[in-house]
Amino acid sequence: MIRPERLVVGYLDTNCWIIAPDLPGRPPALIVDPGDDPDYLAAAAASYDVVGLVLTHAHADHVLALSALADSLDAPIIGHPAEREVWAAELDHLDRHGYLDAGTATKDLVAAGKAPRPTPGVPLWKGDLDQEITAPTTISLGPLQVAVIPTPGHSPGSLSLYIPGHLFTGDTLFPGGPGLTSPDYPLTDFTAIMTSVRQLLTYPPDTVIHPGHGLDTTVAAELPFVETWQARGW
Repeated sequence: MIRPERLVVGYLDTNCWIIAPDLPGRPPALIVDPGDDPDYLAAAAASYDVVGLVLTHAHADHVLALSALADSLDAPIIGHPAEREVWAAELDHLDRHGYLDAGTATKDLVAAGKAPRPTPGVPLWKGDLDQEITAPTTISLGPLQVAVIPTPGHSPGSLSLYIPGHLFTGDTLFPGGPGLTSPDYPLTDFTAIMTSVRQLLTYPPDTVIHPGHGLDTTVAAELPFVETWQARGW
């Protein structure tokens, strides 16, 4: 019933997802985390009737194509209002350092002469949201019901999406553990992300986890290691 399409974009190889029912023609779709390369994403989106752009969170590598894509597709932006503070911190880092914060990858990118910066000529998101999500809700895509779930920790307004058999977790949960939380990384919270991870791992064992970077995993593959992650503190 679901047609998930992964599009890898930007300086951190961010997974942008197109979620749609497996129907002929141009089925209704959500685009999750349009992180960069708006022309590439717009071309991929031409096969769908895009009804919304969903942010799992507002770190720059997940939103750099957002404004351009929203304009070109005339699609609403959907996210948690707490992510405006996250985006403000991203812009402040860019203003102070001349490049974006890429978390633990920043130092290596800068040393390699690949300091992450927005693409010239591509408009930056202004923090506007057409639909604010602060509690669990559902978005209809024809026969598909997409559950949108607050999963804070990697950022205060992180969201995950669930369709039976599939979880789209942004940077909340990866193969091998939760996303980055650190005193050196603004607005992150390890206690909160572990609560979110435990919530996500209550879904059926064969549920496929589609993270914000890298390869898929499953609930069954990750669940045995939760206490290990808790003990190590990251």
